[in-house]
Amino acid sequence: MQVALNASIASSVQGMQRATDRLAEAATVIAAPAASPARGSDPSPAPPTGNEGLTAAQASGDLERAMVDTILARRAYEANTQALRIADETQRSLVDRGA
Repeated sequence: MQVALNASIASSVQGMQRATDRLAEAATVIAAPAASPARGSDPSPAPPTGNEGLTAAQASGDLERAMVDTILARRAYEANTQALRIADETQRSLVDRGA
């Protein structure tokens, strides 16, 4: 039983590390998108069309993917934290019973 709990704990910690890495990658895209000129030298008050005025990350969809990755990383971290908590409670219960 102890081996299974240790494997569960190791898996949870590894999952938390992967979620942290995913969040860091998403944060890089969100925090530092490559800027493109808003409308060049066009002084007209007309709104930009197409991809004008967007950063490269926004135009390519990277920003949206990074936001989704942020949410997924958070959920993965929460799930792995819960699994780690359950493994810890199970281990404490076994120790208290003398198993």
